[in-house]
Amino acid sequence: MHRFIYTSTAAAPLSAQQLADIAGACHRNNRRAGLSGLLVMHQGKFLHVLEGEESRIRKVCERIQHDPRHANFKVIEMAEINERAFDRFSVVHEAPQALPLLGNENVLPLAALMPSNSKERGSVPSVRKAVRDFLASFAVLCAA
Repeated sequence: MHRFIYTSTAAAPLSAQQLADIAGACHRNNRRAGLSGLLVMHQGKFLHVLEGEESRIRKVCERIQHDPRHANFKVIEMAEINERAFDRFSVVHEAPQALPLLGNENVLPLAALMPSNSKERGSVPSVRKAVRDFLASFAVLCAA
């Protein structure tokens, strides 16, 4: 089993519908592939944690790296792991209620990540650090 963590930015501003499409596709595809993890979407930046079979993670990453909506793909961690930090796949956005209904029922509010002890940050220190560092990269966090 492997874990892959990366950040990227939106190549251009994304509409609420495009964000909902990303959230819905990500949730469906990762669940189908047996991947757990987290996708945080905030102010045009993405943090993505994927856990599962290495070949399936590589397929997802190749697809994302070739997706014209993503730029500045930066790998934070790629490691073999003994345990998952997440038992499911979650998507986080600053205002899930602002997204069209398709897919937003599976989207958590950014406020769910705010407490430093939030279980939504994962159960493994390196993952929790990646989430903390990502959140700290914003001058202002808009959490509804």
